[in-house]
Amino acid sequence: MSIGALAGLIGGVGLFLLGMSMMTEGLKLSAGASLRRILSRFTSTRPRALLAGFSVTALAQSSSAVTVATIGFVNAGLLSLPQAVWVVFGSNVGTTTTSWLVSLVGVNLKIEALALPAIGLGALAQLAARGRREAAIGQALAGFGLFFLGVAILRDTFGAVATELDLSGLAAGGFLNDLLFVALGIVLTLLTQSSSASIAIAITAASGGLFGLETAASMVIGANLGTTSTAAFAAIGATSNAKRVALAHVLFNLIVAAAALATLPVLVSLAATLGTELELPGGTTTASVIALFHTLVKLLGLLLIWPMAKPLVGWLETRFRTADEDEGRPRHLDPNTLQVPNLAIEGLMLELRRLGVLATDAARTAILEEPERARPGRFDSVLAAGDSLAAAIRDFIARMQAGPLDPALVAALPHALRIVQHYQAVASIVPHLAARGQVRLEAGLRDELANYVRSVGAGLALPAPPEPREGPASPQAAVARTESGYQRVKTALLVAAARGEIEPMALDRHIMQLDRVRRCGEHAAKARRRLQHIEDALEGRSTELPDMVKGQNA
Repeated sequence: MSIGALAGLIGGVGLFLLGMSMMTEGLKLSAGASLRRILSRFTSTRPRALLAGFSVTALAQSSSAVTVATIGFVNAGLLSLPQAVWVVFGSNVGTTTTSWLVSLVGVNLKIEALALPAIGLGALAQLAARGRREAAIGQALAGFGLFFLGVAILRDTFGAVATELDLSGLAAGGFLNDLLFVALGIVLTLLTQSSSASIAIAITAASGGLFGLETAASMVIGANLGTTSTAAFAAIGATSNAKRVALAHVLFNLIVAAAALATLPVLVSLAATLGTELELPGGTTTASVIALFHTLVKLLGLLLIWPMAKPLVGWLETRFRTADEDEGRPRHLDPNTLQVPNLAIEGLMLELRRLGVLATDAARTAILEEPERARPGRFDSVLAAGDSLAAAIRDFIARMQAGPLDPALVAALPHALRIVQHYQAVASIVPHLAARGQVRLEAGLRDELANYVRSVGAGLALPAPPEPREGPASPQAAVARTESGYQRVKTALLVAAARGEIEPMALDRHIMQLDRVRRCGEHAAKARRRLQHIEDALEGRSTELPDMVKGQNA
């Protein structure tokens, strides 16, 4: 290869990557809110999640960017694992749109007539609209032009190289030759961090006569495998669910690659036949046949993954498990006991207490911990485990309610649901407790506030059953102490503010924090009282709640 051809190859790839980057970033900036809304809201079913992944990738022109964004949404809890998996599968199909852009526009048309005006108009829009949405649109337009200019340079370069080199021996076909070009596709994608760049090289090289259809198709398979590296890198240090999404992306492309290699001659022949039958714009060309092959491969992968998706998600949920996630798995909710509801309720009581331990331990730590030792997000995994356990408990209760129950269980189950609500209310307050600032008050008032906080925090520990139903150690007494202590400290804060000892803004912060501590204590105590009430119902005692815990939050 001559120096000129090498320079053309490097320059073409560079322009292509720069254009892809500008186009993707511009589209994400100009439509970022829409992309986020699509991924986080329109993924409730398998087809919708698939369509969302496809659509966003077609818009952003980067399956890697969408996969990384999906992993980020899973990290943030905006998407569940099944939703994210189908978004990723849809994104894999959506990446075929780049192949069609290259084949139908970049190879078949005189690209300079489209690319250069797009670069010029995009650059002007970006300069004229700095800081506004139009600037991002200009960036995307300029990137669009650079993208196709890179394709044009690659097309011309490979056309020149094809006249200088005879690669007929290297690209003569055969399984080993296919594997060699699969490896080349992987390497190119790893080097450029863009499967689209590798596929563009394969399309333009084949269109220029450098090698044949089957060889280019092998490079496309390799490019699809190589693109999994981006998701793998994005999952490093991420949550367990995010790692599972990355693994789903890798597995999908491995399945696609294996199926495509096993049927490579058949798929290439089918793509060529379809290209002739469909009468594509610009006619059936080598480029359009490769784009068709790419699409067929992804659709074949989707067809293969569809029936195995549910067991795959189930298997993924067993990978990368953490201790906190194991805490979130029910240990006593045996579906077999649903046939004997009196046994099922025993397991349910145990899980309700486990949920209480998760929520109250986190709250107690957040309340009693010194503010300067606070670390953002340190309770996230524990609270996620609590959410998972709460969902399992609700589902088990719903399944119990669907069958025949004796009157005692009918009376007990609504209290079980309310216990879940109380403990989830405690959990929802924990992040706000952990984010509190240091208290700056006069010594006597500071000590009174600290004593109240310590008292409530210490009282959050879940006592072992049976608990006294009356007296100072009973749950209703804890509710009364929590409320009376809150009113006492709140009054002291208001008096100090009236004397000018506390600024109004500081007063609001102190009372807000005081109220959070109070609500934690009251929710925990009321949940314990509800546990007692279930025991009373099962033993045939009164189901009437005492006045102390009646009301909106009882």
